[in-house]
Amino acid sequence: MEHEDYGSDPFSSDGLWRISQFTLDSLQPIKPLPWNEKLDLPVLPDDIFQSPLDPFDKENSKLHELNIFGANLSEPSLFAESVADTSSDTQLETREVPDGELEDLWAPASYGATAPSDNALNSWERYHVRGFTEPRSVYFGESGAKGFDAALENHSKRTSGKPSSVARNDVFFQSLFRLGLGWSSMLFRYNERQQKFEKVIKDLRIHGVSALALSGMMDELLQCGTNMQQIRAFIGRVPSKAAEPSALSAFSTATSVVIYTLEKQLLICANHISSVLQVRALFQQCGELVGALANMAAIVERAGSEAQIISSVFKLAAHYSHIHGQMEDLFREIVFKVAGPWLDYVESWIGFRPETAASVERLASGQSFVFVEKYEEKGKLQSQERHDYVYLPEQMPSFVPPDQAQLIYESGRSLRLLKRSHPNHPLASEKRWVTEIPNLHGAGTWIELERIQTKARDYESRLRAEILKYNRGGLEQPKTRVGDTDGGYEGLPDAFDLFDIDDTRNTTGLLTNKSLEEGKLQRLATEGQSPKKERRETNFAPEVTSSLYLSLAPVLSSQALLIDYSCLHLLFKEHKLREHLNLQWRFQLLGDGYFTSRLSHSLFDPEMESGERKTGVVRSGVHTGLRLGSRDSWPPASSELRLVLMGILNECYSVEHTGGSGNPEFQKEKELPGGLSFSIRELTEEEITKCKNPNAIEALDFLRLQYKPSNVLKAIITQHSLHKYDLLFKQLLRLLRMISVVKGLIRDSTARNSLSGDTRNVLQRFRIDCQHFVLSLSDYCFQLGIGSTWQRFQDTLSRVETCLERGDIDGTIEAAHSIPRLRTYHEDTLDQMLFALFLSKRHTEVAKLIDDIFGAILKFAPLSRMDGMHGVRNESETVIKRLYTVFTKQVSALVGYLRRLDGARSSSRSKGRSGTFAAREAPTNVFDHLLVRLDMRKYY
Repeated sequence: MEHEDYGSDPFSSDGLWRISQFTLDSLQPIKPLPWNEKLDLPVLPDDIFQSPLDPFDKENSKLHELNIFGANLSEPSLFAESVADTSSDTQLETREVPDGELEDLWAPASYGATAPSDNALNSWERYHVRGFTEPRSVYFGESGAKGFDAALENHSKRTSGKPSSVARNDVFFQSLFRLGLGWSSMLFRYNERQQKFEKVIKDLRIHGVSALALSGMMDELLQCGTNMQQIRAFIGRVPSKAAEPSALSAFSTATSVVIYTLEKQLLICANHISSVLQVRALFQQCGELVGALANMAAIVERAGSEAQIISSVFKLAAHYSHIHGQMEDLFREIVFKVAGPWLDYVESWIGFRPETAASVERLASGQSFVFVEKYEEKGKLQSQERHDYVYLPEQMPSFVPPDQAQLIYESGRSLRLLKRSHPNHPLASEKRWVTEIPNLHGAGTWIELERIQTKARDYESRLRAEILKYNRGGLEQPKTRVGDTDGGYEGLPDAFDLFDIDDTRNTTGLLTNKSLEEGKLQRLATEGQSPKKERRETNFAPEVTSSLYLSLAPVLSSQALLIDYSCLHLLFKEHKLREHLNLQWRFQLLGDGYFTSRLSHSLFDPEMESGERKTGVVRSGVHTGLRLGSRDSWPPASSELRLVLMGILNECYSVEHTGGSGNPEFQKEKELPGGLSFSIRELTEEEITKCKNPNAIEALDFLRLQYKPSNVLKAIITQHSLHKYDLLFKQLLRLLRMISVVKGLIRDSTARNSLSGDTRNVLQRFRIDCQHFVLSLSDYCFQLGIGSTWQRFQDTLSRVETCLERGDIDGTIEAAHSIPRLRTYHEDTLDQMLFALFLSKRHTEVAKLIDDIFGAILKFAPLSRMDGMHGVRNESETVIKRLYTVFTKQVSALVGYLRRLDGARSSSRSKGRSGTFAAREAPTNVFDHLLVRLDMRKYY
């Protein structure tokens, strides 16, 4: 064969259909093999080949009539075929053999037979024939999709009597794709009433795939499409751009970005879908993300407050980030976006950005974790508007631990205290002198957390210098304004406009919003749906539950430290906190000896002149007393109280500050710090009845000291602590009365008319035992219960003052820790005193037992004064013996109780409140000291 020239182009396809020039010639038939005629073969039975050579009886068998491809399908053009009769091609020609003779198949002549030319074996050489058709296979397994469709049609006709619906592949794929996006199509539609997608045609399938095989995959996409519609409906109801940003609008914005990104990414693959598995692969991770967002949207919409919205999103994001680890960064960013408006409010609360009208209104409405109550306080000169801040822990998001939540509240509260007193302070002024302020935001990686810590340290170091300069008076005019650098507060990130849902053409309108195309959230949504091999490696980062806490801690700690130091400087240096606390110790706790002596004489000394109003007698007020225990009428009138107690406090205060010099009249008119004065305590009807008995231990319970701290001092001296001071003053006043009573008992025993010189006399033993009990108890209460406990508190205050004098910020914080910790330590000191004096709730029975002992002594006191009078002793001796027996049993019961506490750690520290301060002193059994004083010789 001559070579033909098909052109010089080696890549031309013009001659590809022709037979190769290197094709070998057809092999010639093999020549007949020589046969040995002399070889004897075994004799075979006549019918041995009859059955195999005629396997089917065409008259009885119907196998050849079976149509394996079925008929009447929805697309008959796909199944039309022309089946040619190939029996002549597939059967060998046979010779007629006479009856009774068997054809010798193994005859040598048969090897020379040549196969028909039309029945040649298939080869690549036959493909040059364009009209060649491969013969149909009679095997079902080789029939392909058409055979499977025919079997399904046959099964449908037998079961339901009607054929199943078969859709074109391209139509089905596009409808399935639109279903995943939440768009309606000719095969799937959205039911508005039931609010879910449903199939237009039941038992729908495609060629080669059964409806059962497709049902599971279609159910997944039906749920995905339903979730898409629910999310769009939520976005339509909740505006993503509002006048005042909120957690709800932030979540709506974040959801808009994610849905937009998913649609944009999926629509790129819309025109390249060629299989059901490809559609399922596209929407597998998308369905997981959309399902999570739909669940979040449903819960967020039912939330009743800002804190509940943030807590719900935070909890669900942490849950889904564990289930779908590849989308952890995306869920973390959603949490950051939702918490963004709340963090902005926290920034304005703790001083990182100026307050707005909306943030102030939020305080008054109770929608935040702080509620402010406004009231007018009328003074001598003018009325002023005051604010009282109340912490609402239920309005704090769940990701904020209790200690950090308390730190946020106390920092903002102390900052407002600083603003009212020093509006030009570096922390309080809106015109800041530092050049950069860190903002509160979430960090997704450990590297970002390190950057936040570095920025917080730089901010703290710069502001320390400014605060110390301000305290020295060297800071006068502001220089620069803060907030224009990285980390400022010029608007919210990712503040996207709300898009309109356009379902008229089965589209959403998201792709027309260009503002959704930028931002970290859009990038993370894209990476979360990318194949694993294309997805970037996940940065080593803290888990979602810890990200926000770790992000806020450095900045909040630095700000709180600076605020606490500034407020401590304000309290100690300008408002003289230590003097006010010392005032409570001198008068409320009877720590001033001069005041205690004057008060005791004015209340109990029988030698004082009576202040009762009498006809024709002018009351001078000099050497006048109430003479409790030596009068029958009780309680005294208010005019008598003013006459007796007027001037005692002013006189004692002036002695301390002026050394006793100065004009007494001027000192009387001068108002004491906090308006300290005597007043009447509010009592119940039962308590008033007890006060009317002059011989009862409750006779002086109506008398109290009134003190009102300034708004600045309320940061430490709270109403709760003033109530504890009042309880201690009432108990110490009772003890002061008992000291006066037992001293009177001793005077009774030394009187000339007394017959109690014999120590074996019951009156004398009673007097000695009463004096021993009262003086031992009073020494324990004043020296240990009050004195030593208050001294430890004073040592802490001294260290704070020393550090403030040196300008040592770290030393001041180390000594006082913070404003709330110092306030807690102050209240805990009072709790220790209440504990030591048996005034705590756990010692109610012991306190009642001590009151009963005091009551027995008070009943004995008038009987002791009548000792020596004619005929009285013999009459009262029986009563005295009975009282002495009761007194002895009561004191024995108290001593027995103290012995049972021996060895037990009875420290009065409050649980979990002032552990740092209390740890400086080893816990001791305070009641051991009382036991030693009462029963050193085991008398009881």
